[in-house]
This record gives sequence, structure tokens and C-alpha cells, in this order.
Amino acid sequence: MGIRGARVLVVDDDVESLEALARLLRGRGAQVITVSSPGCALATVIGVVPDVMVVDIDMPGQDGIGLVRAIRSLSPEKGGQVPAITLSGCPPMGERLEAWRDAGFQGHLAKPLDAEALVELVDRLAGHAVERRRMALDRRQWPRDVSRDRRAEVRDEASATCAVETALQP
Repeated sequence: MGIRGARVLVVDDDVESLEALARLLRGRGAQVITVSSPGCALATVIGVVPDVMVVDIDMPGQDGIGLVRAIRSLSPEKGGQVPAITLSGCPPMGERLEAWRDAGFQGHLAKPLDAEALVELVDRLAGHAVERRRMALDRRQWPRDVSRDRRAEVRDEASATCAVETALQP
């Protein structure tokens, strides 16, 4: 249920790593978006709102921790609560571990990467988001007041269209 169909944003400045991660996740059924800079990643999160982010911590300029802090400052509708996984050559320790925790990451994997561990973590984190999206799209799952309001909107749009067509007839 989790990884299949999940939108996964992968952020890494190393092009080879980026392509390898994308192949791995696409092979498991994820929709993968790849970006190579933190600035592009922030814009992508706002525009797409992925289900999970996989972020390399060690990038030039703004690191992965700074990127996720910036994302966490966004509203939930803009992607502020997207689960994030970090990748790095060594596990975060000391001050870096505190910064990592404060930024709000949900998992960390050290390079060289264990592919199955990454897939399992993405699957677990994406499962909740994919299920929420499916429920949001399934009208049977909507609360009654939302369904009633949506039906009223459709009726209003239909009557406005009929009024315009009537006014345009000679």
C-alpha cells in the first residue's frame, strides 16, 4: 500500500546517487521526482507536495537539515509535514544529531545504502500519506457536510452555465 504510487522527492547533489535512488524507488512503483539542489527541492515541495522526501544531508550551500527546517516552516497544505529521510556518509552525532532531531526527520540511513532498508522506510512513511490521499479522493469517505457543500457548488455551477447559455441565445 505504501511505496506503490507514492510521490517521493529525492534530493542529492551527486547525480549518480540521484539516478541510482530514482531507479531503485521507481522499480518498486514509486513516482520519483529528483532534484539536485535544496532551492529546487523547496520549490518542488511547494508545487507538488510529495508523500516522502529522501534528502542527502551533506550538500554544498544549504545542507539537508537546513532544507528540511525551511520545509517545516511551510503550512501543511504546502508540504510542511512531509515525512523526511536523511542520507549521509555517517550517522548524525552530537550537535548534528540535535539539529537533525529539531529539524523533524523521521529516519536516517548511512551510505553505502542498504536498498531494502530504504524501500522499507519509504514504504512505511508513504503508506499513511497515500492512504489519506485515496480517502480524500473517495467521495464515500467525505464527511456529510463536505459532500453536501460540494453538491451545492456543482448545482450552482450548472445553473450559472444554463443562465449564460440562455442569455447568449438569439
